[in-house]
Amino acid sequence: MKRKEILVVSGKKAVIAVLVLLIAPLAGCDHPVAHYDPALAGAFFPLAPSSVWTYRINSKSQKQTYVVTDKVLGVKYVPALNVTGQVVEEFYNLDRGGSRPIVYVTKDGYLTRFSGLEYTQQEIKTPAWGRSEEGQFMPAIMAPDVSWNSTIFPFGHMADAFDIKQVHKTVFEGDEVVVPAGRYRGCMRIDTVATYEGGSFARSTKNSKLLYRDWYAPNVGLVKTEVREGGEQGPQMELVELIKYLGAPAPAAPSKN
Repeated sequence: MKRKEILVVSGKKAVIAVLVLLIAPLAGCDHPVAHYDPALAGAFFPLAPSSVWTYRINSKSQKQTYVVTDKVLGVKYVPALNVTGQVVEEFYNLDRGGSRPIVYVTKDGYLTRFSGLEYTQQEIKTPAWGRSEEGQFMPAIMAPDVSWNSTIFPFGHMADAFDIKQVHKTVFEGDEVVVPAGRYRGCMRIDTVATYEGGSFARSTKNSKLLYRDWYAPNVGLVKTEVREGGEQGPQMELVELIKYLGAPAPAAPSKN
């Protein structure tokens, strides 16, 4: 009921109209707003072995929609990087997509992500042009209103290669996040402003700034990503949505002999 319609009623009808006005805002409260639970601070990016995430990616930049599947292989030592970390195998259902390893290492309270790697005879190797290293990819323990800066070197430290300066902030998402895999409450969102600098971007007039918004659900991980060109009001370039999640299998019950 609109306010201007309430003004024309009188007597008992006016009392009823006021009651309707007071009750109306409560009609949409079937799903109360979630609140941050510190006990879940370490549960927003679970990497339990054998967990599997399947994502649908609607890419405007690539002018196609495709599927990516991530599976946690477990903790391994990677000689090519000289690090021990969680290895995730990422599979793209694209021509020449195939499987690619990603390695996550925890350092100084943050996760570092190594990507751009490849398999050579089942061994993880660094390509000739170098690997992509994202230091301080995200906090290992998530809390709202945390800000930090980081830099990505997509092509290692090759001469004339560009880098990506990033400014991040965590935001607790009180509302549900709805994706094909389901409805998720109590998510943590990371907003990242990424500025592409150097290399070919130093000579380009094209907008070199992107806004990434990543939603992480407790005990699930990444459920949604939006990428917008230029900022919050810019056009959406990429949309990533979780379509299926399989958690790590429960340990087998001990046999009774």
